[in-house]
Amino acid sequence: MFENTPDDVVYVGGVAIVSLLVIGRLYVGEYYFNDRTRFWNPLRRHVIPLLHRLFQRQDSDLYAETRVRESELVDVVDRRPEAVLKDLAAAGYEPNPLASLAKDWTGKSEIASWAHYEGPRPFHGAPHFLKPRQVHVRLFPREEGTAITAHEEANPWRPDQWQDHYRGETLDVEHGVAVAAFDLGLDHIFDEHANAHAEA
Repeated sequence: MFENTPDDVVYVGGVAIVSLLVIGRLYVGEYYFNDRTRFWNPLRRHVIPLLHRLFQRQDSDLYAETRVRESELVDVVDRRPEAVLKDLAAAGYEPNPLASLAKDWTGKSEIASWAHYEGPRPFHGAPHFLKPRQVHVRLFPREEGTAITAHEEANPWRPDQWQDHYRGETLDVEHGVAVAAFDLGLDHIFDEHANAHAEA
């Protein structure tokens, strides 16, 4: 069905879809994008694989399913995911339904995907989720706790950046790990990154 779709149609379609989601978020965001919302992950597990197949048919560099590298590991904490999500919410993170669906380096599927937005707003009065960058945090299950991973990248809520995001062209693992460690109060991890950067 999608094999012969021109590339510009895919791009324009992506801009249109993201724009519609942004408009929808402006109207329902207060309720659907907070730490009490738990329906995004089950929904994403059904929708994202379809999106990934569409992307791959048009451009092998575009992806909606991915594998997280061990270099993105922030820490493994002896806490349940729900407790970590409360800390993320307190630090200004929120559910990130536009994120790719990921497995980690051990083959485990993510159990949460949240983001915090960074940078200047594109215009006065713009919502916070239209800032150009995001720190993207994913949680993965462990037998005794939760693995926290992070990276920083282009914000997929920006209609002008959705392709940058889904190609991973602006991914910055080191910065994302350091910011997430700081935001979650994981001082030992933040100090390790700060010291490594000072020695480099």
